[in-house]
Amino acid sequence: MNKISDSAFIADTAVIYDDVIIEDDVIIRDFVVLYPGVILEKGVQVMEGAIIGRLPRGAGATARDTLEEYKKVKIGENSVISPHAIIYTDVFIGRNTLIGDGASIREGCRIGDFCIISRGVTINYNTIIGNKTKIMDNTHITGNMFIGNNVFISSLVATTNDNSMGAKGYSDEWIKGPTIEDDVRIGAGANILPGVRLGRGSIIAAGAVVTKDVPSGKMVMGVPARIVGNEGERK
Repeated sequence: MNKISDSAFIADTAVIYDDVIIEDDVIIRDFVVLYPGVILEKGVQVMEGAIIGRLPRGAGATARDTLEEYKKVKIGENSVISPHAIIYTDVFIGRNTLIGDGASIREGCRIGDFCIISRGVTINYNTIIGNKTKIMDNTHITGNMFIGNNVFISSLVATTNDNSMGAKGYSDEWIKGPTIEDDVRIGAGANILPGVRLGRGSIIAAGAVVTKDVPSGKMVMGVPARIVGNEGERK
């Protein structure tokens, strides 16, 4: 059974399945779909055509097992889900976070408060993102990845999690994305390879290809990326 506040606005064309909770002052625009297990906290806005709580479908083509039942999805207070964003089941998003037009967030993800996930960003499964982190347009965040607080990731950044490029199938033991610590800055078009750790306060120049760990407070650039100085150090 659904629990829907009397103060919520829900467009006539929205589709709402059973077991959905909609709190005070939520706004749901035309052609939104809410699947079972979705919780929209106070003041959330869901814009036209967004889908929340979707089950993943592997079609027999994926090496990784996918969820087969609906789990909880919670969108925190005053967050905004923009038009045509797709949020899968088993996702938690904090308060005052903006999910941009056409963004895709896969199952098992956790996103903090006061974040921006901009237009066309794709975030794969089982990824954790801290508070006040901003990820700009058309960036890909791979699965099994960790991103800390107050991180800035510019547009068209690529991250990957499989050095075998699919040749070995899937295992949590070796499918690992990068770890990005607090206060890191990544320039446009950078490429961060599997398992790399970017230390706190490091700076990754635009277009860099990062193949190994970057120490805290250092700046790297180039292909492959190399330390070029201490510009990124924080006192």
